[in-house]
Amino acid sequence: MAAAARPYWTGFLKLSLVTIGVRLYTASTEREKVRFHMIHEPTGERVKQQLTVPGVGPVERDEIVKGYEYQKGHYITVDPDDIKRLRLETTDTIDIVEFVDDVDPIFFDSPYYLTPDGSVAEEGYRVIRESLRDTGKIAIGQVVINGQERIIAIRPMGTGLLGNALRYHDEVRKPEDYFSTISAEGADEDQLAIMEQIIKRKTKTFDAADFTDRYQTALRELIAEKMDGKLPAQEPERKPAQVINLMDALKRSLAAEDTEETPASRRTRAAANEGEAVEEKPAAKSAPRGRKAATGNQRSLLLPVEGGKAKTPRTTAKPTPAKSPAKPAAHEDEAPKRRRKAS
Repeated sequence: MAAAARPYWTGFLKLSLVTIGVRLYTASTEREKVRFHMIHEPTGERVKQQLTVPGVGPVERDEIVKGYEYQKGHYITVDPDDIKRLRLETTDTIDIVEFVDDVDPIFFDSPYYLTPDGSVAEEGYRVIRESLRDTGKIAIGQVVINGQERIIAIRPMGTGLLGNALRYHDEVRKPEDYFSTISAEGADEDQLAIMEQIIKRKTKTFDAADFTDRYQTALRELIAEKMDGKLPAQEPERKPAQVINLMDALKRSLAAEDTEETPASRRTRAAANEGEAVEEKPAAKSAPRGRKAATGNQRSLLLPVEGGKAKTPRTTAKPTPAKSPAKPAAHEDEAPKRRRKAS
């Protein structure tokens, strides 16, 4: 394994009185990303940056020390020996201090692979791994990584352990600073019923291999064309998105899902939902009494959809009969509907 030749960090994993040697490897990489350099256009040569001091000129890197600006233009310098004297126990030890059931994803940062440092450490490593797996817990500890003490969450991953560096509480902005002006009022039942059908049909197990970085792909194609002496094709002008009623957008989305659904997937979905009752809502009951139905006059419920398409004459929507008794349909009562409250 190529990554095993250069561990990012080497030290110990400590749990109570149990201490085992471990190695930490970065689990993410950007090696395949397209990177650009700064080029001097007239000569085609790469631009190099140079360290300079105003009034002094270029300086050597060994003349530079760290400094903290305590006042504008005033600094306290800190040399490497000062920092070495700050060595904590977690500089070379991951100290597990507690176990939790879950961690809010907003705190997750960099992922790491944690492996035993040699065969002697493997027995204790396996005990910790299996204990975490059996209890379903996540180990929380602290460790100094790259000059900073980080919180780290450790959990089983196959035959190994995955560690995630976590952000501290003061490193995360308060959500209420951004969400406080958003209404907690629920949504229309009809709109929810359609949206939930769309979500159900698009639900699957996440696999990162299903996604590609299309921007990186486009960059590589651009570079290949320029290397062949071709000018990139002019992109067509993007037209503004049309703005239509939210309910209309939801119905179109559901219709598009029906069109894209293959016969095989339709049979699979029908089999999975076998036994569900199909209830069709009468058209006369589409809007609850005493409340306006979603119409084109509801300016607050407008969404953009794909632009550039000619408008087709709007016709009165008719209930679409179910294709088979096994096809799922939203269960709705004929009584006036309530609006769901956001939890």
